[in-house]
Amino acid sequence: MKRKNGFTIVELLMVITVIGVLLGIVTTAATASMRSARERRASVMKTILEGGLAVYHRQHDEWPGVIEDYAKEGKNHVLSSGEYDKVVQELLEQSSGTGGANPVLDPTGLMVMNAGSPDGKTTGIDYRTALTELKMKDVKSFTIVYPISDSGKAKRFKISYVAASDSVSVGL
Repeated sequence: MKRKNGFTIVELLMVITVIGVLLGIVTTAATASMRSARERRASVMKTILEGGLAVYHRQHDEWPGVIEDYAKEGKNHVLSSGEYDKVVQELLEQSSGTGGANPVLDPTGLMVMNAGSPDGKTTGIDYRTALTELKMKDVKSFTIVYPISDSGKAKRFKISYVAASDSVSVGL
């Protein structure tokens, strides 16, 4: 009996099945890893923003923007998108050197988007990239965001003022 060269259809199907299963495992692991990295980046950015607010408060003995108004009234408050944008712009302005000699946060690695854009509708980009590669000089048009998807969609943080402790918290 003569043996033919090549693979049988069953052998080819088995190889394709094994490759498919391996690709499924790798894709699932990679997706979980990217989600975890996004969550870690958001956590680091949250810490940077909290630190920037605290440094601003120590340097100026008041909170930036509308937060100080609520502090004077002794009211707890969660900032709206517009209030958030104004506070963040003040921090970025202070940190870019245009607002004073003492930066309150290092914006390196922070994601920004157009401050007027609704959450999740605009892609976020790195702050330094926005200033250098895109040659965007007007820092006031940016707000700090965190990534919510692989496609670059981003969302604002939530800043809350707590009157009882005269403190500010940042949440996702």
